[in-house]
Amino acid sequence: MAARSIGTPARTAAVKLAAGAVALGCLALSGCAAARSDAPGTDGTTRAPQPVTSRDEAMDRVTRLLEHLRDAAVGQGGPVSQTLGYYRCEGPDIAGPTEPYVLNSATSLDVPADGRVEIVRRLRDTLRGEGLLISGYKEATASPGANGPAAGTVPGASFRAASTGGPPGDHYLVAVEEKPDKGIMLMVSTACLTPPDALRVPPLVPPTTGTP
Repeated sequence: MAARSIGTPARTAAVKLAAGAVALGCLALSGCAAARSDAPGTDGTTRAPQPVTSRDEAMDRVTRLLEHLRDAAVGQGGPVSQTLGYYRCEGPDIAGPTEPYVLNSATSLDVPADGRVEIVRRLRDTLRGEGLLISGYKEATASPGANGPAAGTVPGASFRAASTGGPPGDHYLVAVEEKPDKGIMLMVSTACLTPPDALRVPPLVPPTTGTP
């Protein structure tokens, strides 16, 4: 599918809508165990209303977040190329147009290997300073292997950061991962959101038989 322009002309983003192409898995704040909705706009477990946000609004927001992350990492502004998918709030399936959804989006940074750990640390410190909760921080370390102490290695530097302040619809999760020979991957996942169209779906009316 062709790239779609979003946002203002000054920061139009080239977005490849290849649903499911990015393997973000369970990066949603509520994770793969999030409660499914058994009614539009309502959490199936708590009956609490889900935030109502259109797909375009959610995409605009994650684009701004990815632009912010890239700027904080390497000081680069302008449009960001991202891959994204709209998933059901529970499990890996693609969400239908009127279903509650989690938006997962990612972009990559082409960074020389010797500067990646420093950038991951910089992003960690930046997000922590912005009030996000940092978890799972790690850096690549050598482990014993058959051919010497550096034969086996733990994957590159990475961490998760969760935004939990403000309205539930503003919550999001960031994942930063160093990829061997591929630079740094930046990923953003929204909370479970309800598209406005879901609230306009008419209730099912059971058929009647006979005449009154």
